[in-house]
Amino acid sequence: ALVFSRPECLFLALLLSELGQATTRLCASISPAVKWGESVQLLPVELLEPWAEMTWEVTLDSGETYGIVTFNKGEPPDHGSSPHFINRVTFHPENLSLQIDPVKKSDSGLYTLIIDTGGGRENRTKFRVSVFDRVRQPNIMVLSAHAELGQCNVTLSCSVPGADRVTYGWSRGTSWIPSDWDHQLHGHQSLLHVVINANSSDVFYRCNARNRASWATNTVDVKLLCDSPARSRQYCYSSPGLMVAKAEIFRRE
Repeated sequence: ALVFSRPECLFLALLLSELGQATTRLCASISPAVKWGESVQLLPVELLEPWAEMTWEVTLDSGETYGIVTFNKGEPPDHGSSPHFINRVTFHPENLSLQIDPVKKSDSGLYTLIIDTGGGRENRTKFRVSVFDRVRQPNIMVLSAHAELGQCNVTLSCSVPGADRVTYGWSRGTSWIPSDWDHQLHGHQSLLHVVINANSSDVFYRCNARNRASWATNTVDVKLLCDSPARSRQYCYSSPGLMVAKAEIFRRE
């Protein structure tokens, strides 16, 4: 596990796997990429003493701002009346952490823990939470494949239906299985035009689709398409949709 001692550079990627339930805490010593269940917990790095009152609030990416919970020592937490988090938020008074279960894409936003230390002073810890669709294995569409003068010209298209904020890249290798020896192609386009010779060996082209929190690949044998152009077809794969949550903690003020 990677350990970050500086809170301003700590981040967490959470894969929500549909299998079981678990909690991922965001704190000073945790792996930055953890596969868990359906819960995310925002945990302050350290607790300041003394303090009089604390508040969790959020500004969602949709522009809405909510006070999630307010807590005064010796009193029950006040969860307010926010409809957005109804029955999905748990506040833990022992460490002032905020737990969201289950997390949704609409929960993306900037979460702030405000601690009133008295005398008009406040301490703020900010958590940037981004929730993504997990990238499924991309579809490769063969748009054209034809041989000419001892060479084969192929045009490929790569896409991940329904995914948002996805970028694409391509690589080529000598087998169906990805290798450290694969050659990364320049550019980040969903379309790729290639020309291969009859004696080419690195004819396996891989589409790499990714967003900020996950990635997936698919591979096509271009030489096979050139040898039998009639076999040109769409290479596709389907898998259950998962969610990915990514949280970043910024500086303390």
